[in-house]
Amino acid sequence: MRPTSEIAGFREWFARWKRVGPILEEIKREELRDYDFAANREEIESLLEIGMEHAQPRDGSGLVELQRRLRELFE
Repeated sequence: MRPTSEIAGFREWFARWKRVGPILEEIKREELRDYDFAANREEIESLLEIGMEHAQPRDGSGLVELQRRLRELFE
């Protein structure tokens, strides 16, 4: 079992992300909306090639693994 102070720290961290998450999402949307994809096409294609070279098949989205790890934190 984890110490109460550690659990309180996790709860504070989660609460902070709950507040900040939507702000960061809005910033991300604005940056994507304003991004000049045509001017950066070469870089985008290079990044996609790197991603395809290193891609590995996955059984799922990772959500189940995340939930398992979070559950372990609070047990």
